[in-house]
Amino acid sequence: MKKHISDIFFSCFALIILIVLFLMPACFNSSLVHAAEGDFEASTTNTVYFVNPLYKNVISESQLKHLDDSGVSSQQILSADTKYTSIAEIATALRNELRQRKSNITIYYSFAGESYTARTLINMESDAITQAMVHTGNGKEGDYLSWGYSGYGMQVTHGTRNGRTEGAFIYCFSYYTTPEQEAAVDSKAASLSSSLGLSSKTQYEKVLAVYKYICDNVTYSKDSGTLKYSCYAAMCKNSAVCQGYALMAYRLLNDSGVDCRLIAGDTSGGGHGWNIVKIGSGYYNFDVTWDAGKTPENYLYFLKCDANFSDHKRWSQYKSADFYAQYPMSSSDYDTGTVGSRGKIKGIKLSTEKLVLKVGDDKKLSASYEPTGTTAKNVHWSTNNKKVATVSNNGTVTAQKQGTCVITVKTDDGKYSKKCYVTVKAGKKVAVKKIKLNKKKVKLEKGKKFELKVTFSPKNATNKNVKYSSSNKSIAKVNKKGVITARKKGTCTITVTSKDGKKVAKCKVIVN
Repeated sequence: MKKHISDIFFSCFALIILIVLFLMPACFNSSLVHAAEGDFEASTTNTVYFVNPLYKNVISESQLKHLDDSGVSSQQILSADTKYTSIAEIATALRNELRQRKSNITIYYSFAGESYTARTLINMESDAITQAMVHTGNGKEGDYLSWGYSGYGMQVTHGTRNGRTEGAFIYCFSYYTTPEQEAAVDSKAASLSSSLGLSSKTQYEKVLAVYKYICDNVTYSKDSGTLKYSCYAAMCKNSAVCQGYALMAYRLLNDSGVDCRLIAGDTSGGGHGWNIVKIGSGYYNFDVTWDAGKTPENYLYFLKCDANFSDHKRWSQYKSADFYAQYPMSSSDYDTGTVGSRGKIKGIKLSTEKLVLKVGDDKKLSASYEPTGTTAKNVHWSTNNKKVATVSNNGTVTAQKQGTCVITVKTDDGKYSKKCYVTVKAGKKVAVKKIKLNKKKVKLEKGKKFELKVTFSPKNATNKNVKYSSSNKSIAKVNKKGVITARKKGTCTITVTSKDGKKVAKCKVIVN
């Protein structure tokens, strides 16, 4: 997010700004607004706008609030009561304004020296945003701010006098909530902290109490508006999307002294947000959105290590070495006792451990888990001999030829597995009615190769042996596995013939 390793996400803003500066020099040179006061003349850059990268597919620049390009006057700069002399001071002042959800923010500065250019100053203005949104452990700052706005515009007014550069950083933020709604969040957060007794609980007890409350009281929003992305929607309206769920957890836990961050990434459903939380010396993942509506014993995403949270893929800024160094993840799940007990697999069973099939037959194996009621997010099926029997991702075994093999089902973490011993016997002969190749025509450069593949009809034909031949081996040859090798320029035909029924399919080969 930012230069600070806890918020490197916002480093992308600096890159965007540099690109804008490179491509749009007019914003900072030829389109300046001038205001003079005595011997002090101030210039104002055009406004540049940025959509919060967290919501790049939700909000467009045209939906953001806009500034006029007049900036502030020289008189306003000269008479300003407070002028900050460092980016750190400006970031603190900006953070306070953001917490109050102020849209139009003007911060006056006075820097030693007269060599600051508009380009330098707008980079400094951007750095102030980065520093203002750094994670502080305060539930109303850090991620709560950086996930709470849709975008912003900014401009710089600047001039020089008496060896100093003076002016104003001017911002216009677009938020998802109003100051009144944030006041309602403050009130509700204090009420919940009291009713849940967070002040007297241990770290784990605080995390569980907050998690359970959100699971029990917040439902997933299908509204078309943008309020659903806020903590207010989750905490005060009891309906939000993942950002709202995660922001509510962030707010309550950080306010109660438990360090918590928001993580952005991808799941099978697309972009998603969840949390990491510190208990003891390590951090754990939790996804309150995906456990919402469940009872505690059925939680599947509560206090998991990364290895057992593999269906959540962090965006790059949240999985860098620096980020992990600051937020070290535990190597194992937190011991939650009976919480999530139905989600903790302690064994696996198959519907049968011995299976006898005839060639061409298929049979679906079913896996169940111990204790009863547990489910596995992913299991993997495999065979030790595909020539005898294959197995699909859903456990369907298909007999290919006489022999024996072993079908294995294994949990995604590899801790538990079960085997089924399969015997394939000769079955009623199923004749080949038709064969088809994966290509009817192939163009190849000299020396290149291409593999032909045969499809049989019906699929359970007993004899799937075929013979390949080339009409001109000097142009292209083919081996017994159907691999064509181009030898010289010309055209020839590769023919495949089934041994059962002498069915034929052909592929034209053109060698350039």
